[in-house]
Amino acid sequence: MYVEDKELCTGCGACYNACPVNAISMKMDKYGFYKPIIDKAKCINCGLCEKICPLDSYKSNNNITPQVYALINKDDNVRLKSASGGAFSAFGKNVLEQNGVVYGVIWNDDIVAIHSRAENVEQLEKMYSSKYVQSNTKDTFKQAKKDLDNGKKVLFSGTPCQIAGLKSYLKKDYEKLVTIDLICHGVPSPLIFEKYKQEFLKNKPKEKLININFRPKINGWSIQYIIHPAILLTTQKQYYVKKDFWIPIMNHSFNFSCAHCNFNQLPRVADITIGDFWGVDEYDKSLNDDLGTSIILINNRNGEILLKEIELNCRLEKVPLEVAIKRNPNIYSSSKAHKNRKEFLEDACINNKSLKYCVKKYLKTPIHILIYRLLPQFAKDFIKYKILKVGK
Repeated sequence: MYVEDKELCTGCGACYNACPVNAISMKMDKYGFYKPIIDKAKCINCGLCEKICPLDSYKSNNNITPQVYALINKDDNVRLKSASGGAFSAFGKNVLEQNGVVYGVIWNDDIVAIHSRAENVEQLEKMYSSKYVQSNTKDTFKQAKKDLDNGKKVLFSGTPCQIAGLKSYLKKDYEKLVTIDLICHGVPSPLIFEKYKQEFLKNKPKEKLININFRPKINGWSIQYIIHPAILLTTQKQYYVKKDFWIPIMNHSFNFSCAHCNFNQLPRVADITIGDFWGVDEYDKSLNDDLGTSIILINNRNGEILLKEIELNCRLEKVPLEVAIKRNPNIYSSSKAHKNRKEFLEDACINNKSLKYCVKKYLKTPIHILIYRLLPQFAKDFIKYKILKVGK
């Protein structure tokens, strides 16, 4: 069976990077997810794509019970630019200081999520904040291998399936490789994301998107859990969208493999796992100043070493694993696909219905948002300023 026939293909790009005759290309399927397509005229039937596929070949040897920490980067400017507590920045800068390189996801000039290589802090900063769409790993597995073979220290970050793909592609452990996987809720369709951008620009013919921040902290970090704000920057103006609909769309446009993920589980696939410490106030309110707090899992000895190297730049507090899992179940399990996922994708991608139409038809506002909207202002203020500590 060819890799392109696999129903649970994640689009990690391992087969594409491994093909010795460049017979594989990564193209969007009918729902807009990157999948491998084989040029039969070029294929030499070597079977390497099958052997390298992490769905068949990867198994984690990490600790089943990781060490867990709350992490707060001591540089508040970094945290303001980051999705949560600035963990990725701390690890990335440490690797750069050792003359290493960092691989992570950026927006390219067309605001498409792609994996890229950073040699300095300016390039690293483009990888800050969440992109919330399936990224194209492109040739980065090959580039990372070349760096490792040349003796460079490499930090590679991505979704769990992408890290599994990288490790399957490399075929062996490298002493100078550090991997970070994200607490992943699932990756939305890049085609749906293109529609989102096009519809935003529909009445702005002279403007071009140059950046999107799905996790701005204008009103604090904690409130994002309720209102899902976004900042969209164009060539002419900055737009602040208080209640952006992209995050709710995610649940309706996950890749099929995300609901049956082989890699969102314990033991984790990477040396270090990072995400938001949702529910931090339930554990220790002193760990939340509303600029962002990360939860990190140290999954093996390699992760322990890197954590030791950054500890002077961060506030670290050990946390029980069950506390981390309580509000982040994707540490050990897949997200549930929405019951209308297929219909949503069919209408948006096949029938070319507008996202506005699809949102109205399929998206129901979560019950906690509806309740919040119905509350009197004093109750909203109590939640914002006393419970979520917005602006504190």
